Amino acid sequence: MGKYTEKIKDSSIWITATPAAVVQTLPFFVTEAGYFIAEPDYIVKRDMHESYLLLYTLRGKGMVSSNGTEFELKAGSAAAINCRMPHMYSSADSEWEFIWIHFNGACAAAVFDAAFTGAPAPAEIQNTSDFTARAKALISVLSGNDIITSLKISSMMHTLINITAESALMSARGGIRREYSSEIDSAAEYIRRCYAEQISIDDIMSGIHISKYHFIRLFSRKMGSTPYSYLTNYRINESKTMLRTTDKTVAEISELCGFTDTSNFISQFKRHTGQTPLQYRRDFT
Repeated sequence: MGKYTEKIKDSSIWITATPAAVVQTLPFFVTEAGYFIAEPDYIVKRDMHESYLLLYTLRGKGMVSSNGTEFELKAGSAAAINCRMPHMYSSADSEWEFIWIHFNGACAAAVFDAAFTGAPAPAEIQNTSDFTARAKALISVLSGNDIITSLKISSMMHTLINITAESALMSARGGIRREYSSEIDSAAEYIRRCYAEQISIDDIMSGIHISKYHFIRLFSRKMGSTPYSYLTNYRINESKTMLRTTDKTVAEISELCGFTDTSNFISQFKRHTGQTPLQYRRDFT
């Protein structure tokens, strides 16, 4: 579509790219991106588009609808959406100045699913000048078609997604309130300190005055796993160190790492690493 049909000002920038096959194997690649000053009646509505989309408002505000959720995207806020689902974004009754980046890649789906769980929501970017500079820098090199530039774009896109994900975790809507964030950090520290003991979820959330369900949900959102899985993973990691640096038996290591019995330890270790403890020890001895 031309700029008139798109209802954007002539000072807007729109760059498309057709990544080579080798570039499409990189963690991230960008298929098109732009800096738009959109008119009040600007709107994009799609049932499906084969990419992910990062939107970032510089001035004014936009309306975003995706996955059954609608929200405002105010100045200094970003949002990532999966365009394979029906989605819409538009100006909110005034000029909307924003940056948009369509991206994909070998790691895009995994990173997106891990970073943006639940319904889409705006992320309030803390350092807006840095984020703006990074996004504009990506757009400025997008027309380059050599492999070095493609590697640079992949890294730049990953950084933008990481910043957006971190901001989304701390944003008011759908995020983790800051006081709960510190309490979850304390709970994780308790697990790391007391992993060798028989600890329960009640022990882990001692002093945190929210429901058990809410705590587990917030812990999983920030740490990437439930408290129980986090505890098990930490015990496995500690057992790896002991297997490689001591002559202790598997049964001794199992007990020292907090497992209730040796067979459970062996089963958990193999499920997490693909090897038995003794196979792991042989490989690293």
